[in-house]
Amino acid sequence: MTHYFTRAVVNKHAPEHTLRPLLDPKDASAAMDAHRRLIWTLFPGRHAKRDFLWRADGNGKFLIISARKPHPTRLFRPIDFKPYKPVLAAGDRLAFVLRANATKDRRSSPGENTVTGTKRRPRRNRRVDIVMHAMHELGLKGGSRGSDSRSSRRMQVAEEAAQSWLARQGKLRGFEIGMLAVEDYQALSLKRSKGKAAKLGVLDLKGILTVSEPEEFTNLLYAGLGRAKAFGCGLMLVRRA
Repeated sequence: MTHYFTRAVVNKHAPEHTLRPLLDPKDASAAMDAHRRLIWTLFPGRHAKRDFLWRADGNGKFLIISARKPHPTRLFRPIDFKPYKPVLAAGDRLAFVLRANATKDRRSSPGENTVTGTKRRPRRNRRVDIVMHAMHELGLKGGSRGSDSRSSRRMQVAEEAAQSWLARQGKLRGFEIGMLAVEDYQALSLKRSKGKAAKLGVLDLKGILTVSEPEEFTNLLYAGLGRAKAFGCGLMLVRRA
């Protein structure tokens, strides 16, 4: 199946541009939800399922990989899209960038409630952000100061957690990591219509990888990596290194 790669830029001259503060807010948490709704205007359909990945590229610019052609809308400038069908072979060396919500399956600690007959926490509590979980395991608390403070150690912890997470993903998805750098890590809060806000850890990663299983890796490029794909995470962009 042919997919499509799209560069979309918000149209500053559209009549709806007065809504720009709502469509492209400065607050990072608010922007994730607003951008999610904005991208859906390119792929309309009353009962359509999300069959695209996207990421915000700053200044009203978005990069998208989709199974459908984007639909023109006044909210965006004329859409620039082209077929996307990577041709890869084992041993190919690629540079990549990835914005990921990386999580892991947390196992129970002594004394915590578990599902009867298992060693796991209840399903609703199992997924945890890899960086926040690692910081918790290291005992890094918000009230600490100096070199052992939560803020000063966060990026170091993020580097180590991301390296382990991406190495594990590579074994399952047909690639091996050669070099990895964490450009940014943000802990965001997404409002819900009901209940508490959802906490979301977002890693911006870049590096070099080697393709080991071309078919598996191509499927990854189409399907994305990690969670929170609806909110602009999971799209891995690659080029020859």
